[in-house]
Amino acid sequence: MYQDADAKSVGSHSDKFNTIAGFNAGATAILADSALTAAHGGTPVRDTTNEAFSATLKCRDPNGEIYMVTFGRTSISLTSYSDDGIRTKVETWADTVAALA
Repeated sequence: MYQDADAKSVGSHSDKFNTIAGFNAGATAILADSALTAAHGGTPVRDTTNEAFSATLKCRDPNGEIYMVTFGRTSISLTSYSDDGIRTKVETWADTVAALA
């Protein structure tokens, strides 16, 4: 985010990276980019509390159906499935993972 002299938000920046290393290097590069800073008209500040990141796994059920499971900072989503049994399997698995509780 970019803040003015009163610490009010005057802009933000969004980007996507393929790796954690890329994410961290990108954040450093964005903070150091004087052209972006000038364009936003504020001071760049890394808002780590509100940073969002995710990983999407493409999965194949034994029945042949392909579906996606996306893990985010605060949520998990299941998409592209039609068999409700897949949702049940994913929910059952998630219930066994303490970090997801």
